[in-house]
Amino acid sequence: MPQIWQQLAGKPFCKYADSNNIENMAIINVSAPKEHPVEIKLPAMTEEVKEACEDYMHYIKFILEPAKLEIATTVRKNRVSLHQAFGANLILAHSVDYLKAIRSAAGIKESRANLIKSFDELFAVDGAHISNRKMELIDAVNNALKHIRIKPDRYVDLGDRYGQISFKSLVEHDGRVLCHLEQYRFDYCRAVLLPGLKALSNWNFEDAEGVLKFAMGNIPSSTSDYSSPYDSGDPSEAIDRMVEICSSPCRNCEEQADDCRCSQYIFDGEGGRFEPLHSVSESDFNELMSQISPSYSRA
Repeated sequence: MPQIWQQLAGKPFCKYADSNNIENMAIINVSAPKEHPVEIKLPAMTEEVKEACEDYMHYIKFILEPAKLEIATTVRKNRVSLHQAFGANLILAHSVDYLKAIRSAAGIKESRANLIKSFDELFAVDGAHISNRKMELIDAVNNALKHIRIKPDRYVDLGDRYGQISFKSLVEHDGRVLCHLEQYRFDYCRAVLLPGLKALSNWNFEDAEGVLKFAMGNIPSSTSDYSSPYDSGDPSEAIDRMVEICSSPCRNCEEQADDCRCSQYIFDGEGGRFEPLHSVSESDFNELMSQISPSYSRA
């Protein structure tokens, strides 16, 4: 098995990478847990609200989920085309309208833009360059396809950050779809589109009430973060935990270190690089290594 030495908590560590199996691995989140919002009191389940919730469940099952699976397959094989990316982006952008319909039926008055911002905050990916602005950028790209170029006064914040966004901002290159903006050049599908699709489709809603909770912003902590079946205090599982930590994908493109191309991209005017999604403190690293090999602590 190949050994690739990286830097972790001031010490070299061995990364066992298997890009074919990484999606099936349970990733240990060694960073501080996120604080989840206080559960919001749900509005009454009227017939209008129930119908809106059932509409979203239908949209997820027959449109959003199939779109996610299809685009994920082509992205993984580096065979995604421009029209496929725009198609999946359109489907994802319109999922917001279904969520807004639920909230409107429940009596909540808000603009579509404010709803997008609120969900961006809930699904932000800590540390990623394109973190809490994913849905806003997805919506802007969708509107750019429709209107050729979006009006700067409609997306003031995005205009200040990215400059002019047009339907030409996405380009197909070498089996990937890149996003070209004034201070940015990155893999759009991996950094923005797929995380957005996963955030709004990876939910096993059992009924309308579950959808309503989701639409109201009650995000279950058990499903919004990575979790691991391993007991962090069990020495017999130390090697398994180390393998998972060392196999951490990039927090920007979700690819393994050997496949990550972030060093070729630009984020906010600066060159990108592979950044592990999960990190570990030096003390935790030393403890884990001591569990793997007692002689490590005596070295």
